[in-house]
Amino acid sequence: MGEPSIRQDVLHFVPQGPEPMRVLAIDECALLPRLLERLPEARVTAVTRFAGLALPAAVSARVPLLHADVRRDDLPLPAGSFDLILAPHVLTEALDPYACLLGLSHLLTDVGRLVTSFLNVRAIGVLRALQAGEFPFRDERLYAKAEVVRLLNDALFKEITFAPGARARAEADGEAWRQMGFVDPSQDLETSVWLVRADRSTAAVAALKSLYTKETRAELARVLHRIEYGVGVEENTERLRALCAREGIFFDYLEDFIEETVVHPARLQDAVNACFQER
Repeated sequence: MGEPSIRQDVLHFVPQGPEPMRVLAIDECALLPRLLERLPEARVTAVTRFAGLALPAAVSARVPLLHADVRRDDLPLPAGSFDLILAPHVLTEALDPYACLLGLSHLLTDVGRLVTSFLNVRAIGVLRALQAGEFPFRDERLYAKAEVVRLLNDALFKEITFAPGARARAEADGEAWRQMGFVDPSQDLETSVWLVRADRSTAAVAALKSLYTKETRAELARVLHRIEYGVGVEENTERLRALCAREGIFFDYLEDFIEETVVHPARLQDAVNACFQER
């Protein structure tokens, strides 16, 4: 397949900075020193299935280590307790990928993110092996991108982004595959490993959730839905006005919130106008 032109790991999708994120790193202890450099204020928990494995002293001082096998078992951790999960091998090695992904989804906050990777079944090296009657993969799962999207959607992830993890030039026979009708809009033939970022919320919803507390958003949604369906409209319009004043909810935010959460936004126009016309 030629010399790699791109080789990068799941840290490609990890932000860099002082955010005090809660991070879970699964079966990838080698990444921990670089992860701690990228996120020096993060609270990181590591999980490994390898009995007897210990972390280097410089890492273990900051990172508790849990021994568990995520391939087959639920992790004994509370729901909604992590902002970011790094699980590079979960798609490749899990015994039940859907159940495993769903379990990890529940460990994330409602704006959390999973970063993982998978072996690409459409890579030219795999196709060549199949042409020769070979398929040298026994304990590893391979995927096409479309199947990964379906799995992650079923596991309650909303926004999915891919980046090449390992890519090399596909040489002359890559063009031959395309001429035979192989659909290759994203250089699948050249990519043996895809990196995946899966977010629990879309970017628009994540932005909405980042500005106010969960309790404030829940109260706002209740009031809006009551107005939407004609329940105590005058009383709830006043509640909406008071909530916006108390929490500093501004007009553009309220408009975006309504667009994301309300089925009949036109029914709220009078109430929204009443909230801001006297300010």
